Amino acid sequence: MWPVPDGYGEVVTGSNGLSVVVDVWKAGRRLYSNLPVAPGSTITVDANSTTRRSCNLTIPPFLPTGLYSEVPALPDPLVQDPVLATRGHELRVKHSLIASDGRPLAVPVGRFRVDNLDGSDLGRSEVSLVGAGREAYVADDTFASPRNVTGPSAAALIGVLIRESLPQAVVMTTVTQDAPVQAVTEDSDRWGLILTLARSIGAQVYADPMGQFVITDAPTTSSPAVWTFAPGEGRTLLDSRRSETRAGVVNQVVVQGSTPEGATDPITGIWRDEDPTSPTRWGDPDAGAWGKATDILSQPSLTTLSQCRAVAAAEGAKRAGAQAGLNLSAVPHAGLEAWDVVDVVVPTSVSGRTKTVRRHVIDSFTLPLTPGGDFPVSTRDLRAVVS
Repeated sequence: MWPVPDGYGEVVTGSNGLSVVVDVWKAGRRLYSNLPVAPGSTITVDANSTTRRSCNLTIPPFLPTGLYSEVPALPDPLVQDPVLATRGHELRVKHSLIASDGRPLAVPVGRFRVDNLDGSDLGRSEVSLVGAGREAYVADDTFASPRNVTGPSAAALIGVLIRESLPQAVVMTTVTQDAPVQAVTEDSDRWGLILTLARSIGAQVYADPMGQFVITDAPTTSSPAVWTFAPGEGRTLLDSRRSETRAGVVNQVVVQGSTPEGATDPITGIWRDEDPTSPTRWGDPDAGAWGKATDILSQPSLTTLSQCRAVAAAEGAKRAGAQAGLNLSAVPHAGLEAWDVVDVVVPTSVSGRTKTVRRHVIDSFTLPLTPGGDFPVSTRDLRAVVS
């Protein structure tokens, strides 16, 4: 979860207002302040997308620049440096809840490259704008020839690969475990190589709401919850829809590291979903378990058993629990992040007097940028929470 101002959690669950500020920047200079956005404008946060954050905005065809002046939202081909265009223009967005005493509690929710603009040249329709997170710059910068990397630190190599594309990028590393990289080769996909290096140390890498690149530990099935969705007065859960599928589920991950000199087999770390309250518990289905599905990953750069086990646990959290997911309709919380672990309280009786608490991991959500918008959250059920 992104840090939020003091009292934010109480304001989310109570009476509040909303203020969203969207500014247009280019080359470190602000070109336009407080871009007006129409209902239906959203930010999507998705752990399985190349760009963790993306935005879809609807804006008016003409943007006010003064009491009696305005400029077209669409770029004029004859204007050298328009206010809004796909020529290196970026949006920086802040989402503020307004407390009952008038205090704005601001949370940054994204820094986006303007990728698409579409609308009427005559101003007869609103303009749609699509923006992508800063990972897009790195993903676009593919290798011209196969790239081989090696070095004492996977995290440091990730930073190098990012700064080759964005020399001024801020890269923050908070991983608790790093490892040397003996030799990894990638034909052209720079972002794919970055993700491979991150996976080798049980980490995730993405651009945060400020546009800074973060290399941090990936969550595991034992990670603590950062927020609780619960129904009822003063709570944030409005509704939830449950769906179940076996597609894509893995409940055992085997990570094979390097093969020590003189050994015939590689170092192997195993994560297995053995929690008795997990809907995807490993074991014999005739004995009540889910079954057995294994993913085997080769990571030759890992040299110890503890490294292999840590990576296996992180990979397991990405795949476990897919059998029982919830799509939540909730009061918006701008500080949440994809792959945050949350608790979900749902009734287990018609009266609603009996409830169960399940631990979930967030795969994606869509944050509305105008009052009254939906806040759908897609999660995976990991296990029961014992109080």
